[in-house]
Amino acid sequence: MATTAPKFVPSFDPQPMSRIVGFACLAGFLVDLLLIALPSAPSNPEWRVNFLQQMSDRSIILLFGAALVIYGNLENRRWRKQLGMGTLAIGIAFLLSCVLTISDGLRLSSLAEQNITDQASQVQTQIQNAKEDPELAPNVTPEQLKQAAQLIDTRVVSLKQTARSSIRKTMIAIVANLVVIGVALISLGYYSMRPRRS
Repeated sequence: MATTAPKFVPSFDPQPMSRIVGFACLAGFLVDLLLIALPSAPSNPEWRVNFLQQMSDRSIILLFGAALVIYGNLENRRWRKQLGMGTLAIGIAFLLSCVLTISDGLRLSSLAEQNITDQASQVQTQIQNAKEDPELAPNVTPEQLKQAAQLIDTRVVSLKQTARSSIRKTMIAIVANLVVIGVALISLGYYSMRPRRS
């Protein structure tokens, strides 16, 4: 009866591979962040909201990369602690950026409504001028001008509601992403800074 020789199973250490993939994810996230940040206009609330939205959309790559890098350095206590502190700080920054997002969202909503009001006011002025001077619109009757003025008022209300709703939905999506990733990064940082059980 022939006996089979035991098969040689090479040992496989996944930690170096996880470090490679993790650093690749972090580098990709930083390159994306740099590209969406340019051209930079941090004083503009519209730019900030757009930047935070795109950053929050890509933040899962940051979380995944950070987790892989930390896993790849579990045996190195000094590196693991430094990575944990960095991850914790980034998580806190994500949570704090929610306040900025909400503030900018309220400001953008107010600006959008003001723009709609200003444009409607200009049209209403033109209609009023046409009422007072029939030569400005000789083929338009006073009844048509009255209907146009009423239509403008109705349209203004509708446009303001649409703008408010659209901005609110965008803000909720951004804040939800930032909170989820921020909490996950804080948890990951806290976990990696704990002393490992031997």
